[in-house]
Amino acid sequence: MRLHIAAGSPFARVIRIWARENAIPLAEVEQPLRTPDSPLLAVTPVGRVPTLELPDGSFRSETTLILHHFGALPQDGAGMQRLAAVLGLMECIAYWNRELRRPPSERSPGFLAVEEARADRIADALEREVEAFAWPAADAIALACLLGYERRHSVWKWREGRPRLAAWFEGVSQHPSFTDTLPPPSGI
Repeated sequence: MRLHIAAGSPFARVIRIWARENAIPLAEVEQPLRTPDSPLLAVTPVGRVPTLELPDGSFRSETTLILHHFGALPQDGAGMQRLAAVLGLMECIAYWNRELRRPPSERSPGFLAVEEARADRIADALEREVEAFAWPAADAIALACLLGYERRHSVWKWREGRPRLAAWFEGVSQHPSFTDTLPPPSGI
């Protein structure tokens, strides 16, 4: 099986860490994104990472569908809710990050304010329930990838006022699967 990734993608990183933690061999293929000639488009018209290419030529795109393929989704409602909150916050940060990559004159202050407020609201909820995230469950891996995205999205100071979340992150960020998949830093 081949996993199509971008090294900076926290969504792909969830699968990369989960596979390492569960000894699932995946050949990682780095793909350029948002280019009309991306080789990933030959695998899937979606053109997003992560994409898992299966031996029969079929594919699964999106973190949740790949986790489902491996039977790694939480089996209880609370676990699914935690995973949904983390992936929702991950999308929020991705949207915020893309908006910040636009020239300042083209940025929407209203959009940025909405995404920052959403990020803070979700992070505050995660601060209250961080002890429920047990490594290496999928929701915990996703949370670690989200918080570790600070290497690429440093404008959001998620650690401020969230000591339990920060302490939890410091512990899980020591796992080899986490350190082996660090994304490259970004200027945002």
